[in-house]
Amino acid sequence: MRHLLLISAILSTAYSIAQHNNEFYNDGSLVHVQAGAEVHVWGDVHMYQATGDLENYGLIKMQGNAYSDNLFQQSGTGVFRVENSDVNNGERQFISGSYAVRGGQAMTGVNDGSFYDLELANDQGIVYLVGTGYIADVRHSVDFWAGANQNRIYTHDIGMIGAYTDPANGVNYTGIFGMMNPDAGLSNFINNTATLNGNMSGIDNGYVQGKLRRAIAAAGGIYGYPLGLEPAGAGAQRGFQYIELGPAFNNYDVVLSYFQTASDNSFAVQLECSGETMDYFGGLDHGEWMFSDITTVGTGTYQVQVWPQDDNYIIAPVWGITKDNSFQGTANQCGPSPVGLLRSGFNAFALNPSEFNVAAPLSALPVQFVDIHAEGIVDHIKVTWNVASELNVSHYELERSEDGITFDHVTDISAVGTTTTPQTYSYDDYDVRYFQQYYYRVRSVDFDGYYDYTPTVVASISKEMDGFDESTVNVYPNPSQNNFVMSVLSNDDRQIEMAIYNVVGQIVEHKQLYISEGNTVIKINAEDWAVGVYNIELTDLETGKTINKRIIKQ
Repeated sequence: MRHLLLISAILSTAYSIAQHNNEFYNDGSLVHVQAGAEVHVWGDVHMYQATGDLENYGLIKMQGNAYSDNLFQQSGTGVFRVENSDVNNGERQFISGSYAVRGGQAMTGVNDGSFYDLELANDQGIVYLVGTGYIADVRHSVDFWAGANQNRIYTHDIGMIGAYTDPANGVNYTGIFGMMNPDAGLSNFINNTATLNGNMSGIDNGYVQGKLRRAIAAAGGIYGYPLGLEPAGAGAQRGFQYIELGPAFNNYDVVLSYFQTASDNSFAVQLECSGETMDYFGGLDHGEWMFSDITTVGTGTYQVQVWPQDDNYIIAPVWGITKDNSFQGTANQCGPSPVGLLRSGFNAFALNPSEFNVAAPLSALPVQFVDIHAEGIVDHIKVTWNVASELNVSHYELERSEDGITFDHVTDISAVGTTTTPQTYSYDDYDVRYFQQYYYRVRSVDFDGYYDYTPTVVASISKEMDGFDESTVNVYPNPSQNNFVMSVLSNDDRQIEMAIYNVVGQIVEHKQLYISEGNTVIKINAEDWAVGVYNIELTDLETGKTINKRIIKQ
């Protein structure tokens, strides 16, 4: 006999409970959480048997781990939050079993244990998937920043005892996370950290670490894949490696992607990009994106656009995307940089899978950059770049940005011109503020007007903290289309009142904040604000000191 548990509301009082106490265990019943209800599970969630059915139209907050078999069903339009804010602080949290659509899109709602909205709020910044194959899917959206810390999804069975080792390549991740919402775009990955300026090494959350599959609409669209490997520093072949797949009318159903490091695809020299000799292939010193259609052998044309997030490419005048170690798709469709590089006209994937990379001409470059560095020194930032050789180079243009996207010209520095002797150039930038991160890049310009860019580097300067002033408060990104992040550096614990006003003086947000000694990061949700200019007013409730910051919602 099948049993029904109807949950209308559950209220809980916070007190210390061990992780595996107070579990929610369903071994074959129908559980219905109605709209507006909240279920707070301070231990683990278990879902089993073909008759086990979780109809969630409310909010389930899980402080432990989620277990299941591959038989239970899940439906409804509610939220499932993985959060350890009340108990189990500092503990790993994971999802295991089959909280997934067990197959392609046709299995959605049929053989389906997937979440509708999944929110990630683990205080360690990681939610693990334990097991093999389809471990967790969502039918609507996943939010990487639903709590105090931004999270990432880690799709590998790490084991629950002792230390663990990150797989070096995406193929070795045992689990798969799925976005079974076939809507195109990236909006169903809420609070992801994809940007379009490249070189994002060090951003260690807001993406899927391992394998990510996406349901693809038959009509096509642009599908972002926020995926990569474990976090890594500058120059590494790991971290977040963003890519977009843009199919036209197709039958691809569900497409899986992951990233491989040090993938040697140095095939024979080819002519491409209007006759360029393409003799550099980026797989060995960068890596490759791997795609496969995991439910059908799909057909239909598509485009691929890439934003590599490391900085160990050569400097080259033109770039093209390769597929399966050859130039396919639209002939001579190339670009000036591997960052944001686009190529269209591809068709079908290999099931084993298809490899996507970039290629460029290696010879006769106007300038061969070795490296670029930026360092904060007391009251200025020193930018230094080294070149191995120059060929008819006119000058270098140093550019600077506060958000890593919009760059302004700083100065011009004359080049030697033509030389095979290594050269070092530098500039001391005194027009900088304390605690502000500055992004720098150098544009080399030759006598024919051709130009190219170095990778982007970041630096800042600091000083002995002088209490609470404008130099210790930063808001970024600014401008922003969605949310802002405010960081406050303080030499003491403080109670702060924050009021945000629109251009006509109306308050759009008002709250009191606790600022601890050191650096405190506050997320400001501006998704519902009108486009315009806003003023943030921060008041120290003890001293009465007020600080103002202007922000722009685009």
